[in-house]
Order: sequence, then structure tokens, then C-alpha cells
Amino acid sequence: MRLRRSFVSLVLGLAARSLAAQNPSEPVPRTGTLIPIPYRTYIAFNPSVVVFDFGSLEMESGVAPGVTIGGVGSYTDVSGDRFTSADLKVRYYPGDVVLRGFSIGLSGGYLRYSTRDNSLTGGRASIDVPTLGLVVDYNWLLGTTHRFVVGTGVGAKRILAGTAERDRVGLDRAYLTGRFVVGYAF
Repeated sequence: MRLRRSFVSLVLGLAARSLAAQNPSEPVPRTGTLIPIPYRTYIAFNPSVVVFDFGSLEMESGVAPGVTIGGVGSYTDVSGDRFTSADLKVRYYPGDVVLRGFSIGLSGGYLRYSTRDNSLTGGRASIDVPTLGLVVDYNWLLGTTHRFVVGTGVGAKRILAGTAERDRVGLDRAYLTGRFVVGYAF
């Protein structure tokens, strides 16, 4: 009988403790500090497109703590070599605050590369191929409301095409990328 009372007391005590833990009026103990994230999405562009023959337009949105998915379209014309690309990017922000600070990510996309054809035709040789890439970026959210985005970064893309196909247009199997954008967070 004494063992039965002890068992019932233990069960009732645990049940009461469990119910007390579900009371929303009591503060929940936290081990870390939560940082409010007022904006989870931004749209930005590279202002160099106004003056030079290169630019980009990108959009990024938070999907989980520290994780974003975004897309970018870019165009670059350097000495007659034209890179036109569209990529899907997944970024991780180690600070768990999306859109702000350091991030590292992966990209997958599509590249259309064309160059001057040195044959007698005088036209352009081109290649359309998928790409995989790695990006390292840093974003600042500026202004009194932290809506103005300034972003920089570097990356590398691997061309997913055979050697013969790449050699036809004189394209290496990988190339470096750069990023500078300004935009608006919402």
C-alpha cells in the first residue's frame, strides 16, 4: 500500500509539473537571445549596369533560421566575351539572421557564353550549359529602418560540359564571379 501511494504521488507530481510548464503566463527559460528579424526578403541590382557592360538582378528570401533561397540573373560583356546566366542560390548565414552579415552558399544554374568566332564567318561561337557554384557573400542592412541592402561577394562556377564542347568556344571548366548589389529589404 505504501508503495502504491508513493507511485501515485510521483505520477500526480509529474502531471502537475507538466501542466504548470504549459501555462503561457509563465516565462519560458531560454538559453540564447532571440534576434527579431523584421525583413526576410530583398530585391537588389548591380548599379554598374548603368555605366558598364555588366550587371545583375537578384532576389533572396528567408525560408528557415539562417537559410535563404534566391535567384539571380546576370550579364557580363568583357572584350567581346558575353556571359549571360540565371542561377538559383541557397545561402546559409551562420549568425542565423537572414539577409545580414556573412553567408556561404551553393548555386545551380544555366550559362549562355558567346565569343567572337575567329573563322572566316566573323560571327559568334556560343555554348549553353548548366553550372554549379560556390558563393561567399556579405550583406549590410543600412539606414534607420535597416531596409537598404548593400551586398558584396565572390564565387566560382563549374561548367558542366565536356572538354571538346568547352574548347570549341575557348571556355575553361570553371570561372570566378564577383558580386556587388544595392537593394531594398521588405
